[in-house]
Amino acid sequence: MTIFPCRRCGGVPEITCFPDKDMRTMAVIRHECSNGRRYFQRFADCDEVEARDGVIYRWNEENARDNPAWWPERYDYLHTTCKTAREAPE
Repeated sequence: MTIFPCRRCGGVPEITCFPDKDMRTMAVIRHECSNGRRYFQRFADCDEVEARDGVIYRWNEENARDNPAWWPERYDYLHTTCKTAREAPE
């Protein structure tokens, strides 16, 4: 998934992944904007790929919501997530 730049300064943040206390994978975005503010997003999931996609989705929703280039990826992510939740075995 593409990570879009910060809408305030244009910088692209780094993503860090590590196991949390419940042994899930935690993905974190920490961004120090050139305007002096710090931005922080985190997302935990079963594996690293899904955690990275989740945190990138949250970052992009905040920073690229008005960018038409984000909309197809947003649709694909939400469509896949909803479809997976519906098809999950009980």
